[in-house]
Amino acid sequence: MGKDYQSAGADYLRAYYDSGVWKRQHYRGVRILKAPTDLWNYQEIFVERRIDWVLETGTRHGGSALYFADLLEMGGARGKVLTVDIDHRDLQLPPDPRIELILADSAQPELARQLAGKLPADRGAVFMILDSDHTQAHVARELELLTPLLRSGDYLVVEDTCINGHPVRPDFGPGPMEALVEFLARHPGKFTRDLEREAKFGFTFAPAGYLVRN
Repeated sequence: MGKDYQSAGADYLRAYYDSGVWKRQHYRGVRILKAPTDLWNYQEIFVERRIDWVLETGTRHGGSALYFADLLEMGGARGKVLTVDIDHRDLQLPPDPRIELILADSAQPELARQLAGKLPADRGAVFMILDSDHTQAHVARELELLTPLLRSGDYLVVEDTCINGHPVRPDFGPGPMEALVEFLARHPGKFTRDLEREAKFGFTFAPAGYLVRN
């Protein structure tokens, strides 16, 4: 993609983010805090990689868990969405057999052990998305504890790497981007950035955060 396209995308992301429109979006009546371009990317990833299981941190209202569950259902997957949060006060989800709610801190070792026990040995491809506490320390712990659950070909998205000036919320402080940069430096060769996917629509809430496990 050319520089003008990238610059225009960054400008649009700032305008879209600052407008707060993303806070007023719903999927099947459930609030979903995602960029529509990312949601489109995710459904393409599910089809292309035949995603079988989803590991999500940051359930919040549940819109993305419902969206992922529908994608699994439409794709004929055997697995389900394992979605983790520290509380369910904001949950709006209807009951769904494809969704398992887990009440836990996503940056604790016990959670990693719990998730490992729920994934069958003969599982298909996993889609992992980290979208809970956005502080650098928390995301760093998630990356270290949860990415060992991934196998070659599995997909990882680190959401909201756009904050702390990348290019929005310059006031936020070190967050997902800083955690991811340090994690990849500590583990060279573990993941490959999916640059084409990341750049496809010109803007994303997850810059540098589309990754494939090697």
